[in-house]
Amino acid sequence: MKKLIKTLVRLQETLGMLLLSVFFLAILVQIAARYLAIPLLWTEEVANYTFIWAVFMGASVMVHNKAHFAFTFFSDKFQGRKGAFYDVFLSTVLISFTIPMTLYGTTVVREFWDYNWITLPWVKMGYTWLCLPITGGAMTLYLAGHIIEDIRVLASGEAAS
Repeated sequence: MKKLIKTLVRLQETLGMLLLSVFFLAILVQIAARYLAIPLLWTEEVANYTFIWAVFMGASVMVHNKAHFAFTFFSDKFQGRKGAFYDVFLSTVLISFTIPMTLYGTTVVREFWDYNWITLPWVKMGYTWLCLPITGGAMTLYLAGHIIEDIRVLASGEAAS
């Protein structure tokens, strides 16, 4: 499972960086086109949707790295077993959001699959919304891995790092 998670994180990091680069290039093209008075309508949609994908891929990687939402007031105070209990609690709270995100994200993808982008009608909106179930599923997998690891720490009596 660790190898799968490591591969998925690397894939999401790469995809996020690639999409952020496409976002940046679309913005540069848009600026140049406006300066040259050339109407390029598609650059705005490309910039918006690649940015959305990049943010969702980055959010998923942050969950893996435990750089997501947390109250540092508590995490700084809890060490060892208390820290592992806190991590399990936090991961459980987060997983209660990521599972519905995956399920409802799949519903959104199915619902909007046949809609098209306005300026690039050959691109389906389903591809845009596909980031929801992918991110939700990846986050759920990462959180499950964190919970398993924390439970191992609790069962063995080791101090959590």
